Amino acid sequence: MTSANSSILTILAALMVVSLTQASAAKVTCTMNAISGRQVSGTCSVFGGQVTSFIGTGTGSFPLPGTNITYTIDANGRSMLFECASQSDILTVDSSVYSGQTINNCEPPLIEFRGCSNAAVINTKFTDITRSNAQPDNCEVSQFGPCVAVVGSVNQTEDWTFSSNKTTFTTTIVSSLQPSAVSRLGGAIAVLKKDSIGAVQAVVTGTTFTTTSCDLGGAIHTAGVSLTVLDTTFTTNSAVDGGSIHFTGAADAQFVVQRCTFTTQKATANGGSIAVYGGNFTITDSDFSEGRATQGACVWLNQCASYTKDQVVNNKWTDCSTQFTTLCCPANGNVWSST
Repeated sequence: MTSANSSILTILAALMVVSLTQASAAKVTCTMNAISGRQVSGTCSVFGGQVTSFIGTGTGSFPLPGTNITYTIDANGRSMLFECASQSDILTVDSSVYSGQTINNCEPPLIEFRGCSNAAVINTKFTDITRSNAQPDNCEVSQFGPCVAVVGSVNQTEDWTFSSNKTTFTTTIVSSLQPSAVSRLGGAIAVLKKDSIGAVQAVVTGTTFTTTSCDLGGAIHTAGVSLTVLDTTFTTNSAVDGGSIHFTGAADAQFVVQRCTFTTQKATANGGSIAVYGGNFTITDSDFSEGRATQGACVWLNQCASYTKDQVVNNKWTDCSTQFTTLCCPANGNVWSST
């Protein structure tokens, strides 16, 4: 066999592997409703395959046929956990509605993805969702806010993503904000790299957060994740730290905010709108107004090395402190004003 023929066979073999990998990837779309305090019900449809219907409390973990995804409905009949054993399957929650739900301090969030490398929530509405202070005896306090949690697992050896697009969170809150050993994460969305090996990218686009609250990140909390937030609106959100966004990342994690609006945000500690711990930070073409915090009325960074002046440009700041920390100076191309 010539070397040319050997090379062709090698390429064909590689293409066959790619083809088989793509063929084995399932595309799943779930539409779920839990309205006015009622139990969750809905369907999960596998592209070209089976439709699975569900309602209320389950009795264990159930597979979605034709996929490597299982789902579990919590005993409360409203919270749903998706667990993914494959890094190829694509799971989207689309056009779902959650309203008038109260979960106690130990129950899981309404939607949780574990080990899911291609998960998304789109065109979905969360309204009047509360994590209360109620805490049954001997229960373990949840580390998440009441809505969406995304948690990495050891099976995720490759890079993975989560996205929120055109989703609305209105009055999604934790009843009392308090710094504690178990701080709740993300009043609307929490994304944690956790045990995964691959790098993580979370993208939030065209999403609206209004009156959301949590201990860390009134709207969004990320840990070990690169985060991009585009064309998104934040209004009257609050937290102990990071009134709207609480970002924690390693040195190579990227945090980008572009064309966003932050209005009347509050943190009792740092970052009325945004608190940044590590990573590399960019804000462009965004409006911030009426931030309140002990440090960093609108934005607070735990280290000035998180950005250079050309990374915070063309923003409008109204009633915000002109320094992100006592060490960082205002960046170029910004407009600072006071009402």
